[in-house]
Amino acid sequence: MKIRVPAPLALAVLALFGAANSHAGLGGATGSSSTCNTVGDAQVNVSACESQVKANYKVVYDSVTEKRFKVCYETVKEVVFKPVTKTCYRDEVKTCYRQVRETQYQTIQQTVCRPVVQTVMKAVCYTTCKPVRETHMEKRYETVCRPVEEICYRDCAYTVCRQVQETCFKECTYTVCRPVCEVHSKTEHYQVCKTVCETHYREQCEVVCRPVCETHFRTECRTSCKPVCETVMRIQCRTAYKDCTSTVYQTKIQNVCEPICTMKTVTRRIPETRCETYTIPGSLKLVCVPQYKTAFDPCTCQMVQKQCGTKLCLLRGCPETRTRQVCTHRTVCEQVPCTTYRQRQICTKVPVTVCNKVPYTVTERVPMQVTKMVKETHTVQVPYTTTRMVKDIVKKQVPYTVKRVVKGSYCDGKNCGGAQPGPNGIVSGCAHARSLKGADTDAPGRVFVEGGVCLRTTQHQTIKMVRETHVKKMPYTVTRNVLETVCQRVPYKVTKMVSTVVEKMVPVTTCKLVHETHIKQVPTKVCTTVQEVVCKQVPICVTKSVPYTVTMKVPFTVTECVQTTECRRVPVVKEYEVQVKKPRVVCTEECAKPGLLDKLFLKLKAGHK
Repeated sequence: MKIRVPAPLALAVLALFGAANSHAGLGGATGSSSTCNTVGDAQVNVSACESQVKANYKVVYDSVTEKRFKVCYETVKEVVFKPVTKTCYRDEVKTCYRQVRETQYQTIQQTVCRPVVQTVMKAVCYTTCKPVRETHMEKRYETVCRPVEEICYRDCAYTVCRQVQETCFKECTYTVCRPVCEVHSKTEHYQVCKTVCETHYREQCEVVCRPVCETHFRTECRTSCKPVCETVMRIQCRTAYKDCTSTVYQTKIQNVCEPICTMKTVTRRIPETRCETYTIPGSLKLVCVPQYKTAFDPCTCQMVQKQCGTKLCLLRGCPETRTRQVCTHRTVCEQVPCTTYRQRQICTKVPVTVCNKVPYTVTERVPMQVTKMVKETHTVQVPYTTTRMVKDIVKKQVPYTVKRVVKGSYCDGKNCGGAQPGPNGIVSGCAHARSLKGADTDAPGRVFVEGGVCLRTTQHQTIKMVRETHVKKMPYTVTRNVLETVCQRVPYKVTKMVSTVVEKMVPVTTCKLVHETHIKQVPTKVCTTVQEVVCKQVPICVTKSVPYTVTMKVPFTVTECVQTTECRRVPVVKEYEVQVKKPRVVCTEECAKPGLLDKLFLKLKAGHK
């Protein structure tokens, strides 16, 4: 580092050299003097001052802390708005129409021949076989094996192991698992359980005492009325119907969507880039500025401005003008066409062909049978009935209720392929039950399909263990087996089967069939035909338009300003301190009285500080 000698030091050296020269000039003229008598003589006479002031000066360097400035560059973040265009979608509802066929029923009268069944009793002879059972005792012989136990002994030699323990050490490698949680999404199929009560039938045999009626005959004389049938023609009026077709105009209402175009004011922001001028202040510089002080000049005997030193000052340089790009946004209002749809009803008259039944009267001659009763006396075999009780085994179906859990899902009743729910409300035996889209809750229009599957997405956490291997010495005990043989008598049982003949009486039942002839009255059905007028419902297919709503996605563009951070380098002035050595003049000996030079040095020192 260079040591700069300031201006005050140079002035002091020049003053010393000037004083020495003046002393040489004045000494020859006036002579030398030992002492100065007054202070006024010292100010006028240089030789008197020199004899009065005898001082020794030296230069001393002091360490002074000075402030310095340097220019650095720092990274500054600025927030900038950039326009970003994105495509959005909005939902628009559109009404469409589809043709739906509907079945209606019309009442029609029709003449039908109805069969009428009459029951007539008829005597029939039949033969029955009556079983007769007889039980008697028979003697039987059987061979029976009876077990007999005997105790025997045998020598059993076995080996006994005696354990001897020893402690050893081995390096054991063990793995430490650190759990790591992972979240997974799993789509699984599941079924809903529903409890169903079903009625089943089981066959149960019961012994029932059935009354058996036996018919016997006795002779009786009776007077009876015999019906005699005669055919008579009768005039009958009946009402018939003929088809009559007519055309009727029917009012049909149709919904039509009309587009309505309106203008909508939309505000959007337009980015604009312009040039902006800004001023950067000049940099600070350290400059040495001279300082002046008014002092008395003994040569001219006047007050003179003299330079007493310099002073370091910070001076700012010339400012710098720069230009930068600035992005601003301008708001613009625009008129955008917007189309909306309004529903309007249109009434039209549609011709419809209607078929009606017109009644008219028809006169006919109908044959009719008239029955007359004629009395007759005859001998009749009158049957009379004798009742006796016969035991029969009757099999009957006994209902019982079974509860079972059915697994499946709730599906739309229209997608079951025509399968109808059973008495318990469940559709069973559907071929494509697992491919149907099912739900776990009941709703209108849904039926429970056995074997249906529901779909759900669940999230579960999987803990993954990360393995870490460590090795350490582990003591372990080794057990050594010493074999010893021991002999022992062990008892065991032996079972033998001994054959024995046993005599016993066994009941034997013999069944014989006895034939019996009976006469019974059998009801016989006789069928006749009767004409009737019947009203029935005839299905008619009618087509009508049904509106339905469709939601569509319509794209539109939206421009937004996105906030972005940009980085740039900016010059910054920083202040720091530096240790500098500065010289100063120090008097080494004490002066008798302060003279002109002492005062001059004191003033220079005070001004420098």
